[in-house]
Amino acid sequence: MAQARVRDFLILIGHTWMCLDCRRKLLEDPEATLIGHKLSEFERERLLNLTDSSFRTMMDLEAATGLTADEVSLAVDHPRSRLRHLGTRVRG
Repeated sequence: MAQARVRDFLILIGHTWMCLDCRRKLLEDPEATLIGHKLSEFERERLLNLTDSSFRTMMDLEAATGLTADEVSLAVDHPRSRLRHLGTRVRG
């Protein structure tokens, strides 16, 4: 059975939790980093307002993103969160 598509927002959160280089890119130039990702206005606003302190703990990340603990865990554990760095495009 195919796995349901996970929102880009979750992939961005999961990847930036693990990858310090991509987290730095997101925090330094969020507008450029978010180009090409399918995000709601709420998700975009949350990403634009992230800071270093948003990533101190998973509870801080939940509060900063509006995600639940289960959603943050899904984001961090999802295989796509590990596969692609921000700014990398996939043709298809």
